Amino acid sequence: MYLPGLWTAKQMLLSVRRALGSKPAEPVFVLTYHKVATVLCRKVLMASTEKIGWRYNSEGGIATGIATKTDLLHVIHGTASNDLLDSGRRGIRIIRDPRDVIVSGFLYHQRCSEKWCTNSDFSDPGYPHPQVPLPLAHSDLQTRENFVSRLGGVSYQEKIRGLGQDEGLIFEMDGFARITIDEMVNWKESDNVMTIKMEELVSDFDKSFEKLFRWLGMPEVSIPMCMEIARSHDMNRMREDQIASNPHISTGKLRKWKEYFSSQVTEAYKERFGDAHLTLGYE
Repeated sequence: MYLPGLWTAKQMLLSVRRALGSKPAEPVFVLTYHKVATVLCRKVLMASTEKIGWRYNSEGGIATGIATKTDLLHVIHGTASNDLLDSGRRGIRIIRDPRDVIVSGFLYHQRCSEKWCTNSDFSDPGYPHPQVPLPLAHSDLQTRENFVSRLGGVSYQEKIRGLGQDEGLIFEMDGFARITIDEMVNWKESDNVMTIKMEELVSDFDKSFEKLFRWLGMPEVSIPMCMEIARSHDMNRMREDQIASNPHISTGKLRKWKEYFSSQVTEAYKERFGDAHLTLGYE
């Protein structure tokens, strides 16, 4: 016996299953930077891709391409070669006000447990990771030596903890924050890569993530499910105790630089980065 309603339901179920199981025509990538929505994107993307049957992979050093058996590559520190960026592959890039990158790094590096930050063993003359952060692991020896020489034989964390606020912020400017800011500013624009500000990602969470999922080519029928996953990581929806227990969230405030930038810090920023924030589209 023909049951139109039942047949339609079966067709819809099969359609959803086929869509969820589909892979992107070409691998895609998401590029974040240290202290620029990296953990948020990793949590959302890992769970979302697993749900829809895509294969997630990440690269903490320099991404030169997308490996086989990878549908979505997450470039953790924003370091990607021209080979990848000029490949024509579709991607997303997340940026942040460089002044807040400095403040966020200054606060985070005083308490984090990342190996490069807590390492105090500099016995290897080649200065590999974790003597230097991963983005510098493939830099020339002089660059690695310069990074280590500023530490004075102690870990990055011990060094920054021993400084006052202004001195610590300036130290961070010349440390990991410089790596991030230089990468963001020296970016070569591409029609295949959409840039989203972290500030927009957080303040207009649902709209931004819907745009992100669609740009990456995730099946339309999977978007509501992926959005449900994303919302579980939305800081605006978290309780205060959830925010306090998250080691990657310093204060729960995204924009902090005006509270931390004294005239001395502002001048040091101008000397090092000029109008980097204007270049990136910030006031």
